[in-house]
Amino acid sequence: MKKFIVIAVILMCCLVYAIVKLSKPPGQNETDQTENPPIEVQADVGEPNNAPSAESPSSAVPPTQVEAVTKALTEFQSCLKDGKYEQAWELTSEYFKQRGCNGSFEKFKEVCDRIGLATATVHPQSGVAMDESVGLLVTSPSFEEDLYFFFIEEDGQWKLNIGKEASEVTR
Repeated sequence: MKKFIVIAVILMCCLVYAIVKLSKPPGQNETDQTENPPIEVQADVGEPNNAPSAESPSSAVPPTQVEAVTKALTEFQSCLKDGKYEQAWELTSEYFKQRGCNGSFEKFKEVCDRIGLATATVHPQSGVAMDESVGLLVTSPSFEEDLYFFFIEEDGQWKLNIGKEASEVTR
């Protein structure tokens, strides 16, 4: 009897999977993410003026901003890979330093090492604009959950401002 229940459950799972797969529009491929719709961000930060707020709608990001933010994130990762934590610290906003690290450079180093940000994969096609910030999806097998990193322009350059779990960012 247990075998039949297990088989029935497996068949039901296969059926649900098939329905989901067949319900996608023709030609849509899971690995083709070049034409994603704009992402709606529901941020819970809401405090200082540099943080994305829940009331602010997201919008598509101009390609030049995506390129600039991708370059800033790549530079940040490069600093971490090379052990240049002081330079990476300078690529973060004042908001990030105070809110994300409580002003502690040592905490910053520990968190960067623990989560493995230096080797994470950046997904520029996931760019989203909110308020004055631009977010990009960053993934890594070492992350507990995929993350969005939001950047703001501060002192004439894009700086890491805040990270959000991908589950808090909806499409």
